[in-house]
Amino acid sequence: MALRTQIVQQFRQPHGLLGRVAGWIMANRPSNRERNRWTLALLELKPGDHVLEIGFGPGFAMAEASKLLPDGKVYGIDHSATMLAQASTRNARAITEGRVQLRCGDATDLSWLPSPVDKIWSNNVVQFWADPAAVFTALHRTLKPGGRVATTYQPRHRNATAADSNRMAASLQSVLGRCGFENIRVERLPLDPPVVCVLAQRPLDH
Repeated sequence: MALRTQIVQQFRQPHGLLGRVAGWIMANRPSNRERNRWTLALLELKPGDHVLEIGFGPGFAMAEASKLLPDGKVYGIDHSATMLAQASTRNARAITEGRVQLRCGDATDLSWLPSPVDKIWSNNVVQFWADPAAVFTALHRTLKPGGRVATTYQPRHRNATAADSNRMAASLQSVLGRCGFENIRVERLPLDPPVVCVLAQRPLDH
């Protein structure tokens, strides 16, 4: 198997030496960094927010979020121990200060969080979820009423096009609606291939 193919396969659940290489790519590829910053901007983080990233990878977006929320709290969960190690190193100071908390585990198990959060985001991990509805149901329970979720996707397979991005956006809109979210909308970032971010809100309690 070609080395490039082996590295590409690592993006699902990085591990070992090639997993560390994949993490370096995720943290340093310009389009990845732009995509993560764009997603955080769409969330409109506010002072004191408590936020959660699903699939934090090497921890680049978590570090950016902690800079934006010096008096908030940033949580993250990822199923890769290799990524937990990289993200812990990248966010070491904020972890020591108690502003960032990372966990290795499954996205549907969020019972470890001390309280509901204001915002949740994920970036190019939704395509790896075996049961997106189960994940979004867990996120719905974890959000405060009125809280927002942002799910960003950029197709990375060979010959990917805008049609691939649009198909994912349509699928996400459908599953988010079935899971009880409202005010669902799609934002697009004109990279190559295009990036989509589907934003939705947990309804306010009445």
